[in-house]
Amino acid sequence: MKIGVICEGHTDRAVIRNILKGLKGVDSSQIVPLRPDYSTDETDLSQVTVDNYSNWSLVKAECENQIKIDRFLSIEGHDFVIIHIDADCSDEYGVPKPAKNDNYSEKMRDAIIAKINEWLGNNFQDQILYAVAIEETEAWILTIYDKRDSTQSADPKAKLKRSLSRIGIKYDHTHAGFYEISEKFSKKKHFKKEKFRDYNKSLDDFCQEVENKL
Repeated sequence: MKIGVICEGHTDRAVIRNILKGLKGVDSSQIVPLRPDYSTDETDLSQVTVDNYSNWSLVKAECENQIKIDRFLSIEGHDFVIIHIDADCSDEYGVPKPAKNDNYSEKMRDAIIAKINEWLGNNFQDQILYAVAIEETEAWILTIYDKRDSTQSADPKAKLKRSLSRIGIKYDHTHAGFYEISEKFSKKKHFKKEKFRDYNKSLDDFCQEVENKL
């Protein structure tokens, strides 16, 4: 089995990689980065080709043109594509934010998945895994370091940085840096014992989808 990944950045793929390993024992050799296709940051745009970086608008473009998705899934043993997008900029891609109540995460995730399916022309739905991070992937990582609900954190990036600084952890905003700070996701025992999923509903929803489909 191989799984393609379309995401907003290399850091997001690092987190997803650890989650897949922890939940289902998926090896890194089974993960194929479709966008961005290797570890070059968006800040280096002047030196790279269009496939080497990503953002939400390019995730949208991949869903709409479907070339990479169709090509990947047409190969035997290439079973699923993960599409990752953060909810923080949802207004920019046509998904208004609902009121922040108890059902906020579910409403946001459902609305964003509906938008992704719209971009896909409702194709491939049985082969897509939706990694919708509310509000950002950093909120998922926060569940390792701060045992409180991170779903409605106003600035998960800043909160994660503060949480790591307090315990003396320095990290780079790279695939390697985020792989390291999210490494606990790669151990099934940590998922069971430390209950990361209890602290972010969108993380739990993605994990449920991985468990049910893979």
